[in-house]
Amino acid sequence: MTRLLLPADLSPVERSALLPILGRARDAAGSSPILDDRWSRTVVDSLAVDWDGLGLPRKESATVATRGRLIDDACRAFLAAHPDAVVLDLGSGLDDRAQRVAPPAGVLWLDLDLPHIMALRRRLPGRPGVAADHREVEADAASGDWLSEIPADRPLIALADGFFPFLPPAISRSLVERLVDRVPDGELVMNGYTTLARSLMPRVKAIRDLGIDTAGGTAFDDPREPEAWHPRLRLIDRTMLSRSAYVERMPRSVRAGIRMMNALPRLADRSDLGVLRFAF
Repeated sequence: MTRLLLPADLSPVERSALLPILGRARDAAGSSPILDDRWSRTVVDSLAVDWDGLGLPRKESATVATRGRLIDDACRAFLAAHPDAVVLDLGSGLDDRAQRVAPPAGVLWLDLDLPHIMALRRRLPGRPGVAADHREVEADAASGDWLSEIPADRPLIALADGFFPFLPPAISRSLVERLVDRVPDGELVMNGYTTLARSLMPRVKAIRDLGIDTAGGTAFDDPREPEAWHPRLRLIDRTMLSRSAYVERMPRSVRAGIRMMNALPRLADRSDLGVLRFAF
């Protein structure tokens, strides 16, 4: 099979889409997958990338898969209660969450990412369709020019998986303000990054090699901090990755590290904000 070459003009942030795909593919190849995202294996097999050379630690597969599963679970629960909802997957990258979640026909699903990433997505092998109205939106999330794609009279669930650390706090806040103001009600589901986690990111070889600068990205230590982004936002659930129902599926070495961290609750809180659900 001839593998697809990456566009030469992909920015470091756009190239960062390779990391979660690799993590999900490794999880899917394991004996007890958490997310079991088989599409990610197709992506890895289709791209001419030195995957081992990316330097993504093997243990990160469990983190990527767990946060993906928790966000998928939250999305399925929301759609069960709101079968006419709009789903907005912010910074969807090369992920195909819609295929995993399988939204019903009454749903409008929007995948949003930068034009070069969307162009690369379209070159990948054909994906199974979903019943929902599934659209790909090419735009810089920070611009806000694409907001008209979201109907103003339907509930919205906005998903942010590994998204906000690449945006300055002021832009993150502005984006969420505009989303909440546009629709009658909904949820924001995101994985949070503590300031400690943000400070440790440059130690990951893959982050350094891709030239990704997260020093000014959105991070916070209080899970309720995003409530200050909009008066209607309220935290309704926090699931720490290290205390989720999926820990038992993680590799033994990862579980050992989690047990050590959980023995020090303050360290766990500083390291693992987990997946946060906000209603509005």
